[in-house]
Amino acid sequence: MAIPSLASSLLALLMMLGGFNWKYSGQTDEKGEAWVELTSDEDLSGVKIKVKGSDGSGVEKTINIKANKAARVTWKQGDRQVDYDIDIEANEAFTSGSFTIQRPIVGGNKDPLVLLSGRDDIVDRQKIRYRTPFTATSLELQVFNTEGDMVDEQLVTDQVIEAGEEFELSWSTSDEVFMIKVTASDDSGFSYTDTRVPWSVGIPHEEVTFDSGKSDIKSDEEWKVSEAFAVLAHELAGLDKANEAVNGNLSAQLYIVGYTDTVGKASDNKKLSESRAKAIAKYFYDRGAWCEIYYAGMGEKGLAVETGDSVDEVRNRRAVYILGVQKPAGGGHIPPQGAWKKLSDVRPRMIQKLPALPESYVKYKDEQQRQRDEKFGGSEGGGSDWSAGSDDDGDGGSSSSGGSSSGSGSSAGGSSAASSDGPPPVDGEPGANKKGCAIDEPSGGASLGLLGLLGFFGLRRRRKMV
Repeated sequence: MAIPSLASSLLALLMMLGGFNWKYSGQTDEKGEAWVELTSDEDLSGVKIKVKGSDGSGVEKTINIKANKAARVTWKQGDRQVDYDIDIEANEAFTSGSFTIQRPIVGGNKDPLVLLSGRDDIVDRQKIRYRTPFTATSLELQVFNTEGDMVDEQLVTDQVIEAGEEFELSWSTSDEVFMIKVTASDDSGFSYTDTRVPWSVGIPHEEVTFDSGKSDIKSDEEWKVSEAFAVLAHELAGLDKANEAVNGNLSAQLYIVGYTDTVGKASDNKKLSESRAKAIAKYFYDRGAWCEIYYAGMGEKGLAVETGDSVDEVRNRRAVYILGVQKPAGGGHIPPQGAWKKLSDVRPRMIQKLPALPESYVKYKDEQQRQRDEKFGGSEGGGSDWSAGSDDDGDGGSSSSGGSSSGSGSSAGGSSAASSDGPPPVDGEPGANKKGCAIDEPSGGASLGLLGLLGFFGLRRRRKMV
């Protein structure tokens, strides 16, 4: 009996002095294997381990422990989270404890989320839908307005979306939305973040009248492009401010499309519309626009008012100005992506004092805000503050709200000044004729090109310590 008593005393002493230790995995592997490891400063034989889980899993085993060498006991766990009791006995010495182990729910492939939402869902219904290629147990949504403020944040941890299944997240804000971030994670620590920056603005403007066959902007017509430039400058300043707030580095791109009526040869009209678009683009550049600038001509294609050949229709002699973060999806009134010609690259901002906004645009922005308030309810965040009398982008007139709400719109994505309701009328005529053109896009579908949504994809892998 002396030997058992000696062994018992030795084990008790080792446990008290820290010479005997045990630890558990905290998290199983992907196949559900859990473990407990035991170590001792001295050799121990006949050590009995009994682990019993709340789901019925566990192990009961007798092992020998070599000094300073870990002995591992493993078993399969069934449930996602199991509480365990453990008993350890060596001869007459005994210790017990309890712990919890998580089984990570994983599956599928570590590939990007697949966007399923179209423009109407994201912009008009404020919801976004994905298909996940991996099993997701956690979803996070963050929505930022054009001032960089987070206007909605959600964390969903009470559901499991199996690999190949779809999920949808929604929000409600009357603010103009600048960025949407969705992160899906599994239990192993893998996560994927999809960031959508659907910022885009169709700039309303009074159409410039050119002399027949000419592309020079006449002095008495300059005020029209001057007003459009003021809007452009404020929108660019707003993007700069939003970038700073969300630690982003988005570069704006301005696209100018020229159109003609059906008088004359189609080939000549194509060249003429391109020359006129280039003249407007150059005007913006010379005034100090600090974004990339592109231009293209559509000639007689994309008529605002359908007419026969050789019809002098003033509403077809127009241009569209689109400010966004990527090339507009081609189709309809918009040139194919390969048709754009580049006038200038991004350059440092040289303008500090912004020109005053046209009163018509201030009213237009107010009306857009009113419609959002009516549709989605007022926002305590305040939204945008537009004023025609601002001197710089620190005041209300410059507005840090440099763009339109989330999702997509105009042809570049994002709800734009050329929204589905169209710009405000001018001189009794529809705004799409004199204040820019509302562009109809194919809705639905998962095509990034059709949506005009800019997606930043980021993979993140985290390691959990056990």
